Amino acid sequence: MNKRYFYILLTVFLCAGCKPEANWETDDIQINMTIDKVSAGYVECSFSTNKDAYYMISIVEADDSFNPHTYQKQFMTLALDSANLKYMEWRNSLLRQGEFNIAPFASHSLQYGSVKHFFTGLMPGEKYWVFAFAVNPETLQPLSKLYLEEITTSLESTVDVHFEYRIKGLWDYIYPVDSNGNILSNFPYIATTRDSLWLDYSTDPDDPDDPEWVVYRTFIGWMLDMFLEAEDAIPYYGVQATENDGIGSYVEFEEGHTYYTGICGFDGLFHKATIYKFRWNGEKTEYYFFDTDSANIVNGYDE
Repeated sequence: MNKRYFYILLTVFLCAGCKPEANWETDDIQINMTIDKVSAGYVECSFSTNKDAYYMISIVEADDSFNPHTYQKQFMTLALDSANLKYMEWRNSLLRQGEFNIAPFASHSLQYGSVKHFFTGLMPGEKYWVFAFAVNPETLQPLSKLYLEEITTSLESTVDVHFEYRIKGLWDYIYPVDSNGNILSNFPYIATTRDSLWLDYSTDPDDPDDPEWVVYRTFIGWMLDMFLEAEDAIPYYGVQATENDGIGSYVEFEEGHTYYTGICGFDGLFHKATIYKFRWNGEKTEYYFFDTDSANIVNGYDE
């Protein structure tokens, strides 16, 4: 949910001095909401219902000056209004592109059945409200009480992750995995590849540090700044495959050139910044792995 919309509506509601409503129509729908894991930048939750029903799930920053249980119906109506504003923006953009086969609000913005969901993009050490409630998909009115739980994100990432990197021809592959080799399909990260010739122009030749360290530090710093400053930057999830042909990628692999691929998790704060340096010759790639958390450089060779 867009928090800006939600809090604008919430402010209007509070300024209007609304009185809490004790009763409203419900349909005896119960929602089971479980907080499975809390990290610095995301919360993993599970949801299910006691009967078939559409329901809304979301998360907002906690507000100690407001009690959502006292104003349950207003809180839920505001959440639906906020979600509907976001849906209308999405639908409007598709209509402008000439697309007319568009999913209705219930299919796009509500949940159905058992769901495991990751709320990402959170800040470390902050309080949030995770909430859910049933919704009539035709009238878009609440059909159950409000289910809400307050959580506090951790100050540092609790995710066990490292990034494996493979190259096959023009294609490269990034695998975010845990210590058991399981792919973390819901962990956000950023990544980019650049030619070493490009990096040579971006480093300070008078820097007193080791030249290789200067390149690593410059590259990681530039990559993180680029992500933070971009308004529409979207992190990757799961396995990322890129064809480095210069058309849908930043670089075009050329024989004999040296490249750097930077990868960094994003869990509230940046986590596990990693660089792979490799020399590409079309068939085999010699690479060097550098993990900023362990400061280890490991030689490797891709077949």
